[in-house]
Amino acid sequence: MLGYSSGQRGLTVNQLAFAYGGSNPSPSTINQMRNTINYSERLAELLDSSSRILIITHISPDPDALCSLLLAGTTLKENYPDKEVTLSCEELTGDLEFLASYQDIKLQPLAEAIENHQPELIIMVDAMNFQRCTRDDYLAVSAKVKSNNIQLIIIDHHEPEAIEGNDLYINNSSPAATQDVYELFFNQMKLQKPEGYAQTAMLGIVSDTNRFMYDNPRHRDTFAVVDELLDAGASIEELENKRNRYTKNEMLVLAELSANVTLENDFTYSFVSDSFKARWFDSGKTAEELKLGCQIFVNDYIRNIGTNRWGFMIYPDLLGGSNLYSASFRSVSTAKDVAKIAKKLGGGGHKASAGAKFEAGSAKEAIDKVLAALAA
Repeated sequence: MLGYSSGQRGLTVNQLAFAYGGSNPSPSTINQMRNTINYSERLAELLDSSSRILIITHISPDPDALCSLLLAGTTLKENYPDKEVTLSCEELTGDLEFLASYQDIKLQPLAEAIENHQPELIIMVDAMNFQRCTRDDYLAVSAKVKSNNIQLIIIDHHEPEAIEGNDLYINNSSPAATQDVYELFFNQMKLQKPEGYAQTAMLGIVSDTNRFMYDNPRHRDTFAVVDELLDAGASIEELENKRNRYTKNEMLVLAELSANVTLENDFTYSFVSDSFKARWFDSGKTAEELKLGCQIFVNDYIRNIGTNRWGFMIYPDLLGGSNLYSASFRSVSTAKDVAKIAKKLGGGGHKASAGAKFEAGSAKEAIDKVLAALAA
């Protein structure tokens, strides 16, 4: 989908279809028309009318979430020094501390961020509603934003679902939100690039394309950006070297998930058992290391076991409560649209990569919920 908001909250328009006489343009026409859409004028209006800007992303942030947050925030600070720009997230991941200005991200609940910084404009990246950005009462956050007339820009690349009422909605069906931020700020608005932008942008794109392995209808645009980043000194090898280093605890998680692999007719699944979870935390290990180990397994293994081409993994989401579980799905894009499965469980994502969080009394019950969603 390629969309924008007309300025009326909650009204989302498919601009390509509108520009093409109301019909659905072909994929080749979409590619030809995509770069003619320019959001810079509306974005500039919103930026110019705001002196305090809060930039946020989703909970359980992956590298694309944090890189798009960093790229947007550092770029606005560089180009709008007279404005108060705050980068905020409820959760962080410790393996990205090498990125420029990473320490500028404030770790705080979303409601607290809004209360403390009193933004006139919120920019939400890699998410489409406040429910994805907080573990607290998202309806209260949404109501406060509306009652205080805080303007909202959404820059997202997921399948559209329950889009928050907004003043500008951008979804170019890109493989990474970081690519959208890059194209918007640098190609369209011609803003000055901040220090460290090349590595930040490269990591966001490399991570969400899984090193360019996922099918990507925008591959020409993506590789054009990557070409620019390589010319600017970004190094994929250096990024991979920094990120592909595993702690002993992460290897223990991989061993647990490997031992619990189950092969079904056309898919694979694995899980972190309740007994492993108990031993893990009794020994003082962290929820973050558990999650990082799970991410390694789901990204690198779950769709590549035996002859199966898609699968899912269940693990406890301890940050959200003792009975909250996460289901992560991965697929070769032509094998299964896993976003449809995640949607049944209250989540979402992409055809080849999706996830959901839900309550369950045990890992077995969580697995049964996913299997029931598959059968429905």
